[in-house]
Amino acid sequence: MRKWWPLTAVCLGAFILLVNVTIVNVALPSMAADLGASFTSLQWVIDGYALALAALLLASGSLADRFGQRRSHVCGLGVFGLASLACGLAPDAEVLVAARVVQGVGGAAMFATAPALLLTSYQGRDRGTAFGVWGAANGAAAAAGPLLGGLLTEHFSWPTIFWVAVPIGAVAIATTLRVVRADRPSYQLVGSSGYGVRLGGTRARVDIPGATAFTSAAATLTWGLIRGGEVGWASVETLTTFAVTASALIAFVVIEHRTARRGGVPMMDLALLRRPSFAALMSGALLLQGGAFGCLVLVCLWLEVGTAQQS
Repeated sequence: MRKWWPLTAVCLGAFILLVNVTIVNVALPSMAADLGASFTSLQWVIDGYALALAALLLASGSLADRFGQRRSHVCGLGVFGLASLACGLAPDAEVLVAARVVQGVGGAAMFATAPALLLTSYQGRDRGTAFGVWGAANGAAAAAGPLLGGLLTEHFSWPTIFWVAVPIGAVAIATTLRVVRADRPSYQLVGSSGYGVRLGGTRARVDIPGATAFTSAAATLTWGLIRGGEVGWASVETLTTFAVTASALIAFVVIEHRTARRGGVPMMDLALLRRPSFAALMSGALLLQGGAFGCLVLVCLWLEVGTAQQS
């Protein structure tokens, strides 16, 4: 059983990360009443978290390659825990939204490094088992969010939905430091012998232009999808946002191609997208996540309002 402790540590982080995607849905009416905020401002309690998580995910993975996967994962857990504490102590909606954005920053570091930690901790059949359990934990956390949020909000108060992540995060940090072996940061080889022995190298540099372009594309796309329903899909703001998204995405592709052609280490190997299996898997994951999480907030609110009206 000892060999599964690294999996336990990673799953603890995955649980608090994904449960916070859905746990706030049920508590929004209580937050609005307690903080004196409108629903429009409180929607950013959900959207701010998603925006930071989506925009910084790829950049977080690149930084983890530079500074070490375990170190980045532990730092992400620490940031997430402190931000969760701040969410529960927020005196108004503005502070709550800001703390949720910081939560997303920590969540991006956790989510980007979790697969790498499993890859380095397990081999062979154990690796397949670990990824299967991790995937199940992700799904269970997202499904448990509304149930846990409803129970905590009804029997305690809405701040407890955030504070529950603090002790779990502390246990995850301690477990990760104890059972996950420290990894060495990635190196870019400058020469090798015919036997594959490294003759020399320098620590891989962070692809700052690529990270900036991708973060801009992800952030503006998420912003446009959020604001489009509010200000209109044909509005100047929405169309401008999507134009910036397209420009940043084109710049990202050009930067990654140029980096690879010059012998550097691109943040993302675009050649993977030419593989039909990889492209189909990414497309399926995009559609699945959009269908699973997109309507969840509205369904929770619809059920709460309907129940309140009937009673």
